[in-house]
Amino acid sequence: MNFFRKGLRNAVANTHCFVRFSGSYRTASAIKMSEVKQLVNSKIAGKKVMVFSKSSCPYCAKAKAVFKKYVGDILSEDEYEVMEIETNSKCGEIQDYLGSITGGRTVPRVFINGKFLGGGDETAAADRSGQLKSFLQA
Repeated sequence: MNFFRKGLRNAVANTHCFVRFSGSYRTASAIKMSEVKQLVNSKIAGKKVMVFSKSSCPYCAKAKAVFKKYVGDILSEDEYEVMEIETNSKCGEIQDYLGSITGGRTVPRVFINGKFLGGGDETAAADRSGQLKSFLQA
């Protein structure tokens, strides 16, 4: 009996749900990914600095500490946003999409003026070299 339940559960988990959308059929996961793309792209386009982060990540803390010294100086609070993705129910999909557009799905993923800068180490290196300040002033 236990084997049957497990087999049935796996069969249900592997079944695709198709949804009719604008005259065509798409899987529910495709719709979910398009929502994620729209969310991520709008966040990147809407802010001068957009950081996709997880609150427990030390590399994320490193990147956020770098930007903290610029907020209120050459970067307004309205131009800067951090999205702690572990609180989002679509966390895995967000990371998958970020991976597809940046080449990596780890966090942080830092974008300045719509362009991908890198993670925590790249952000700190750009700050040390003075390059980050020029990016923020552009």
